[in-house]
Amino acid sequence: MKGIYLTGPNNFSLQELNDPVPGKNDVLIKVRMAGICGSDVHLLRGRNPFAAYPLVPGHEYLGEVLQAPKGRGLRKGDKVTVFPEVGCGKCPACKEGRLVHCPEFKFVGVRVPGGCFCEKVVAPCERVVKLPKTMKDEEGAMVEPTAVAVHAVQRGGVKKGDKVVVIGGGTIGLLTAQAARAFGASRVVVSEPIAERRKIAQALGFKLICNPLDHDLLAYIKDEIRHVDVVFDVVGIKKTLEDSQAMLRPDGTLVLIALPHIEGLGVPYQPIFAKELRVIGSRTYFLKDFPLAIRLMQAKKIRVKPIISEILPLARFQEGLDHLEREPEKYVKVLVRPSE
Repeated sequence: MKGIYLTGPNNFSLQELNDPVPGKNDVLIKVRMAGICGSDVHLLRGRNPFAAYPLVPGHEYLGEVLQAPKGRGLRKGDKVTVFPEVGCGKCPACKEGRLVHCPEFKFVGVRVPGGCFCEKVVAPCERVVKLPKTMKDEEGAMVEPTAVAVHAVQRGGVKKGDKVVVIGGGTIGLLTAQAARAFGASRVVVSEPIAERRKIAQALGFKLICNPLDHDLLAYIKDEIRHVDVVFDVVGIKKTLEDSQAMLRPDGTLVLIALPHIEGLGVPYQPIFAKELRVIGSRTYFLKDFPLAIRLMQAKKIRVKPIISEILPLARFQEGLDHLEREPEKYVKVLVRPSE
């Protein structure tokens, strides 16, 4: 089979690889559609400290079952995606389904082989998530990032009537804004400097959209919604961290989805203390977030099609990567078809 093989920072290419061989508890899956995400870019460029080379990267995808063990509820032809987290299986976090909290937490396509930028993968039955027959390939490839957004909104405790601000209108930001609305937020502000992403937010039905380069975000918030219950920082720079805390009402909640960018910047302690703010990290998701993400997508409460900028064959993987890195004003989400 063909696949993207990564041997080190900036050292990857489309190669002929051995077909994966499933074990007795494994599912053999044909990858039909896969998404390139920001963490993949960091991995490919050597900016992910958790990387373990060599491997096939990628973790967002829709696949088709080619072979599955009997009695596990899966059969040939089923559409699936895969929960890409691995834990020790023994600690309290693993037993409670919180693999991201496991001391031995690893991510498929980053530290564990089995990434999806190839024609076929194998995955243990317990990590395979069955998708509706009617789900389109491009939608299935977006279930994983949608689960990130669903998890973040639950971490933030968004409820009916809340006023929410999402700082950053990339893939995760636009999905988080939709998830917040689906959970009952009455007002959702999207802050994003790139015009194309603001257009997408508008196409998704958001009315309160701010360009922070042209307008003072804090003044905009004061004029439009006055107080903020929950902020999702999907950018993670010093300015967004400071603005997030400044705009929140007392007893408000700040959810950090872009946590790696905030490390070392220093945390403004005074507003956290004075306003009794809750500052919460949201790293990935739990397995239980996947079915909820699927339901919200099926109900059209979260739409992914406007976020997808292009779909390319795997042979043009480098082109898609270049688009994301060099032309963020035009490209938000790029998908590839490994089996094409």
